[in-house]
Amino acid sequence: MKAVVRVIAWTTALASSSSALAHGIAPDGWHDVGTLWSSDPLVSVPLIISVSLYAAGAFRLRHRLGRLLPGFGAREIGCFLTGTAVLVAALNSPLEGAAKALLSAHMVQHILLVTIAPPLLVLGKPEVAWLWSLPEGWRRGLAHQGKLRSVLSPLSPLMKPVPAAALQMAVLWIWHTPALFDAAAATEWLHWIEHVLFFGTALLFWRAVIKAAAGREAAAAALIACFITLLQSGLLSALLSFARQPLYRNPGTAASGLTALQDQQLAGAIMSIPMCVVYLVAGLMMAARILTPPAALRAARSRLTSVEVASRT
Repeated sequence: MKAVVRVIAWTTALASSSSALAHGIAPDGWHDVGTLWSSDPLVSVPLIISVSLYAAGAFRLRHRLGRLLPGFGAREIGCFLTGTAVLVAALNSPLEGAAKALLSAHMVQHILLVTIAPPLLVLGKPEVAWLWSLPEGWRRGLAHQGKLRSVLSPLSPLMKPVPAAALQMAVLWIWHTPALFDAAAATEWLHWIEHVLFFGTALLFWRAVIKAAAGREAAAAALIACFITLLQSGLLSALLSFARQPLYRNPGTAASGLTALQDQQLAGAIMSIPMCVVYLVAGLMMAARILTPPAALRAARSRLTSVEVASRT
């Protein structure tokens, strides 16, 4: 418990200075709260474009049909906006700087990028709103673009639950090897590649899992994928928690009052509880889908189909 209190106190102090965030040094004083947040254009610009297109598409859809589609309403819009807010908190908040200095803070960021933001964004169905944000000619052209489908067809196996889980697992373990992890912490461009791969493979995984909920056989594959992901996340967290020596170089541990080993053990504990709970809940939901009567599944598929058809019109 003392370790948790120390890392929270130090992270808060670290957040109060943008220069401290960049170098992993605890600041001496407090500053205006506005300085606690960064505005990195690599994050801000894509998010602004994404939200703008989403809002334009939802507005046009509402204006064109006089209503939102079944399966694309206030709940989906809320999920998308919440997922976007989580991304901002993970990448533009003081957490980004703290994550470069403390493994425990990095793990909090990891959880937001892998298990919180991606499923919310997928549930928000951005592809529908983004399509409707385009001019009608472009929208129809994309919906019937055979060449685009042929280009994407080799990637279709990776869009299934088990292959997507395997890809996400490989990325997770590769980037947590000590040499690559330390290199990413010390090199800005490598750090961003790590973010992109974590977030991208998580989006692929959650899209496959959530889409699989419409059918019993697909839900069974998603259940296996969630179980695999749960096991490997638990294994990595146990490795971090029970290692007898630090696996990574953590430059912020001296200023935080934690040893490198304590910081690593705290990171393992942080990883084990939230991540495993999310994958466990997702697996239980897939199990419930398997046990759902076929009539209810047909209704769910019809709602999904109505959204897909409307996005092509």
